[in-house]
Amino acid sequence: MKEIDSTQNILENLPCGVFRVSVGFNPKFIYYNQNFREMLNFESKALSELSLADIFENRKDFRVFWKKAVDEGRAVNFAANIGGVGGNYKLCSLSGFPLKAKAEKAHYLDVIVEDLSQKDKFERNLIESKGLFQTVFNNTAAAITVTDKYEKIVAWNPFAEQLLGMKQEDLFNKPVKDLYPNSEWTKLRKLNVRQKGVLSSIETQMYKKGGAIIDVDLSISILKDSEGNIIGSIGIIRDISRQKEAQRLIRDSENKIRILLDNSAASIIMTDAEERIVSLNKFTEELLQYTKEDLHLKPISFIYPEDEWKRIRSERIRDLGSKHHLETKVRRKDGLVIDVDVSINILKDSESRIIGSVGIMQDITEQKNLREMLIQAKLAAEQANAAKSMFLANMSHEVRTPMNTIMGMLDLTIDMELGAEQKENIKVAKEAADNLLGLINDILDLSRVESGKIVLENIEFHLPAIINNVCRGLQVIAQKKKLGVVARIDPSVAELVAGDPVRLRQILINLVNNAIKFSDKGDIVVDVAVENKIKDKAVLRFSVIDQGIGIPKDKQEVIFEVFTQAEASTTRRYGGTGLGLAISKRLCEMMGGTIWVESDVGKGSKFVFTAEFRVIKQKAGNDDGSRESENFDKMFEGLKGIKILLAEDNIVNQRMTAKLLQKYGFEVDAVDDGVKVIDLIKTKNFEMILMDAHMPNMDGFEATRRIREEEKATGKHMPIIALTASAMEEDRKRCLDAGMDGYSSKPIDRHKLFEEIKTQIKKGRK
Repeated sequence: MKEIDSTQNILENLPCGVFRVSVGFNPKFIYYNQNFREMLNFESKALSELSLADIFENRKDFRVFWKKAVDEGRAVNFAANIGGVGGNYKLCSLSGFPLKAKAEKAHYLDVIVEDLSQKDKFERNLIESKGLFQTVFNNTAAAITVTDKYEKIVAWNPFAEQLLGMKQEDLFNKPVKDLYPNSEWTKLRKLNVRQKGVLSSIETQMYKKGGAIIDVDLSISILKDSEGNIIGSIGIIRDISRQKEAQRLIRDSENKIRILLDNSAASIIMTDAEERIVSLNKFTEELLQYTKEDLHLKPISFIYPEDEWKRIRSERIRDLGSKHHLETKVRRKDGLVIDVDVSINILKDSESRIIGSVGIMQDITEQKNLREMLIQAKLAAEQANAAKSMFLANMSHEVRTPMNTIMGMLDLTIDMELGAEQKENIKVAKEAADNLLGLINDILDLSRVESGKIVLENIEFHLPAIINNVCRGLQVIAQKKKLGVVARIDPSVAELVAGDPVRLRQILINLVNNAIKFSDKGDIVVDVAVENKIKDKAVLRFSVIDQGIGIPKDKQEVIFEVFTQAEASTTRRYGGTGLGLAISKRLCEMMGGTIWVESDVGKGSKFVFTAEFRVIKQKAGNDDGSRESENFDKMFEGLKGIKILLAEDNIVNQRMTAKLLQKYGFEVDAVDDGVKVIDLIKTKNFEMILMDAHMPNMDGFEATRRIREEEKATGKHMPIIALTASAMEEDRKRCLDAGMDGYSSKPIDRHKLFEEIKTQIKKGRK
């Protein structure tokens, strides 16, 4: 009995259906296990009332099965649809085995049943999954490699061959570590991926065929069997070389911009969309006496007095997008309120949403104080023009010092390897700096003319060369507006004359520049003819003709006055200060001539001036000005390696000037006062000193005098060139009177500076 119970327990727990039927005309169910009932959803009572034939969907299938099982002795894995309750048939596999007595006549038939419907579905799903995996594996736009438990490559997708430049013979059975530089493989090993199981987004490097190295993003998954043993791994690899290169370029660009900003002689502050300070340069720290940490994420309103911030808000800068040269006030850390000039530009993203702003700020406290002093002086002395000229002269040093820094750093930066957009930005900044320097020079020229301190040269020069060089030089600017610049010189004009070529060139450049500025079509014509001639003196007539906007009749006289243009709208549209024509008028008068304009609104203008020259030779041969365009690099032949001592107290200017000199092969030592100059030349040999005039402890004038005094005993002579922002004629004279050999003003014009160095070195070597 126990044996029967044990057997029944076994049958009940089999993972398949089992039943027994009688053998006869109408085979009935004698036994069936629970799996069989559940498989066909039968109740015990219902099943006991059925015959075996009743559960077959097709009677023919029953007859074939019965014949094989009973008559032929067995039926194995016979497939048929069986069921019965509600017609819910399933495809099953039946294996029947007859139970025979000693007379070998079957009494019962035992049947084993397997549900093929689930098995078939599983196999179909498995096939579909394999197909889907193969499709994904072969078409994924990332390299995939599969390794075995020995870390050798056993499978890969087509993208892996493309990425690594390798074929089957290169990859199959290749140790995966051979794809990595040793240092990178060591780093990967330290990540313990075999213990962790999965690691994603690992930045590393791999070899391509031929040894080239690429940057990649790597994800690794360890494969294990059902018992947890490692059987291999899958690696997914993406080439990120372009991203890494872009990141490097961005970092380099950010570093260059940071250097430029930190060396800028202006405060630069950036804010985010919430108007919080997110970045500022070193000059801002110096100006406001706050550190970066003090101001980081502070609202920008923090640095303004309350009433000034309300005034700035009223300007609606966020709506307008920008505001330039807004005079306001800021509060330093020590509580002192200073006057500043602020230019603000709102930053927007591609969808025109505000993402921040950039503000450029200059301390104008001293300028405002001087302006007030100037007003008082003008009122007291009733000498407006004289007071203005004196003020401009006094300010020249202060204005040129930061300009020297800005132009020098732009010159150095523009020669670096930059992206196209960065190079264009630097060129725009350089053009603006050149324009600003031109304005400064105009102002200084005006003050010199009005104070009678300009002395005209009287030297021989080739007149056609001057005219042609001006036209060729300004043709570059004219081409941007699709204009031409043409010279017409009458054959009766003498070629070799005596006079001041620099001032003649200045007048012509002013007039041609104006013609280009106010013209949108046609050619600018420079016409030269003889007005009259007496003996060896000739008065020449110069005409500059354009097809521009023209000048109203009632304005044709006032345009030659200081700070005046034809209309206020002209200034707003075309820019300018109105100094150029005023200076040109005074220079013409100094050259024995006059200047006037003939013009109609909308039809163009003709500016005419006369000047007197001494005729040296009627024909002087061809001179196309090639001497003036001599290769700049030839200037340094035999001069590279010269040891120069640079004396400059402004650290930014000192570094910039030293870099400029070193770039062209000079060896440079730098000090910041005259005492150090005298001490250093006693211990080290130099061939040249570039001496700033104004320095602490001992200025350049005193240092030069002491050097010259000591040289009386030694018989030696050290070439000294003044390098100063003091640009008036009396400043040059004072430098030479102190014993200096040459003079070069700031902002530095490297052509002129190097020409002066070359001249003084050659003198010293004779």
